[in-house]
Amino acid sequence: MSRASINWGVLGAAEIAREHTIPAILAAENSRAYALASRSGVPGELVEHFGFETGYGDYDELLADPAVDAVYLPLPNDRHTEWAIKAARAGKHVLCEKPAALNATQTAEAIAACEAAGVVYMEAMMYPFHAQHARVRELIADGAIGEVRGVHVNFTFNLEKSLSDFRHGTFETGGGSLYDLGCYCIHAIRSLLGEPDRVATIARFAGPRNAEMSAAAVLGYDNGAKAGFDCGMDAVARHAYEVYGTAGTIRVNKAFVPQVDGDGPVEIVDAEGHTSIERVTSFQYPNGIAHFADCVLHTRVPDYAPENVLANMRVLDACIESATTSRLVELEKH
Repeated sequence: MSRASINWGVLGAAEIAREHTIPAILAAENSRAYALASRSGVPGELVEHFGFETGYGDYDELLADPAVDAVYLPLPNDRHTEWAIKAARAGKHVLCEKPAALNATQTAEAIAACEAAGVVYMEAMMYPFHAQHARVRELIADGAIGEVRGVHVNFTFNLEKSLSDFRHGTFETGGGSLYDLGCYCIHAIRSLLGEPDRVATIARFAGPRNAEMSAAAVLGYDNGAKAGFDCGMDAVARHAYEVYGTAGTIRVNKAFVPQVDGDGPVEIVDAEGHTSIERVTSFQYPNGIAHFADCVLHTRVPDYAPENVLANMRVLDACIESATTSRLVELEKH
């Protein structure tokens, strides 16, 4: 494209769209909030509030609008694949809310549809676009903690009272904390240690639909590295990770949830227990939106490339399989 910005269409007015993604579209210089669609009726007050140029009461109508360049899909998890494929076939670039789909097969189908249509595809895993994570990788590369031995991640919040939320559904409908939060934990581990060789998961199922409310997983590596995470919709809010090595530890205590002030402290503890803290200010959602739009404008593959999205889903599949069978699951090499 020779233009300086892209026109966004948003399918659905979910909370994450209202609180994070739409404001990020408004903040990114190369993005324009063009159209919003809602099947429950066009939320006129949102169209006006955010300054969209138009609104639709049907997703297909938005996809048929030739002025829309890219769509953001904040739909329930079990609808991601269907609408990603429809958007691709309509010639729209696709930013799909996480998890990309319900399994690796569906994820591959969505990616293939986007490749066939020649459109950009990315899962909306926005936390890596905060600069604190690049700083962690720099510290590791500089030997700040010696040789990395393992990673621990946690991501929890309390959703027990909101029983009508789709996340209280079964795995078959895209419910559960592994889909909602575990995908972040897995991504953080993979970005630091690479692809695991095996996983083992235990989970707590509860509520009227026997949803997976919380889970804990261990990821094993043939090279001896170890990783673990816990995620849950039944505990106080926590979102952090720790990387430990032969000479120290790095802790990121505001890892996933965007901070209003952009704060991203990185804590380094050396072998003697001395602690130093670096504060990194960055805004992950505007950064992620700007990056995706830049990829559309300049025909580039996103930093969070489709094959990386698929690899993340394969590990998530294994965690869910282990949670439902109570067995260790070996991952195939790809």
